[in-house]
Amino acid sequence: MAILLWNNRDLASMTGLREKVLFILLSILMVATFGRVSFVVSEIILLLWALSVARMAGDRENTDMNLAMAVWFLSYLFMHSFHPVKVDRYLITVMPAVAYGISLSIRETAGIIRWKHASDVLSALVALLMLTSAINYLAGMPDSYGIVEAEKEAAAWLMEHDPAYSERIIASDRGPAFTWYLGKYVFTRKMHPDRMELCIEYFRDLNPDYYIYWTDETPLPSGYRVIYSRRGVAVAERMNMTG
Repeated sequence: MAILLWNNRDLASMTGLREKVLFILLSILMVATFGRVSFVVSEIILLLWALSVARMAGDRENTDMNLAMAVWFLSYLFMHSFHPVKVDRYLITVMPAVAYGISLSIRETAGIIRWKHASDVLSALVALLMLTSAINYLAGMPDSYGIVEAEKEAAAWLMEHDPAYSERIIASDRGPAFTWYLGKYVFTRKMHPDRMELCIEYFRDLNPDYYIYWTDETPLPSGYRVIYSRRGVAVAERMNMTG
């Protein structure tokens, strides 16, 4: 990215004062508001920033594609900076932009080095780095994961306990995981000690029939009784729930 900006540094001298001021203001606004406003607002500012760059660049080669990939990557980065749940597989959604950025970086860097084999060497180094990273990641994966087994057992027990579970409102401190295990949408409701009042209010608005949680991490809201507890995972039922 730095090399690409350097190679296009002449944009500052080729554009009018209005375009420069707009670009600078949007750049400052994008940085200053990051993490302080809704990520939707940040995404809108990002889009306006990209449009200002496109206006400055004019008809330059590949400007549209470069900007599209940059916006793709930055919008992903913005959204997942706000998202409370981060999982490794979420990176898949931004891999096309990452791959494009790597290819563009190799091309721009090779153009500066001016050696006929620069592109080949850089590509080989990137491929080696990615392969090493993948091997290291796979080597660190455990053969068995106690958390998964305990959660699967709790989900299986609930399905057997209440055959009509698919019609119930179910919440969990690990909603995405139990959505997978139960085959139905499970709301995420986690009790954060530093925001307990807000979490309880959020929980009461949903008023779930069942709450599945890790006993050593999440306190149980009042009005619920534990009907299953094993290996650290508990299933609680709303006391006034009718069949």
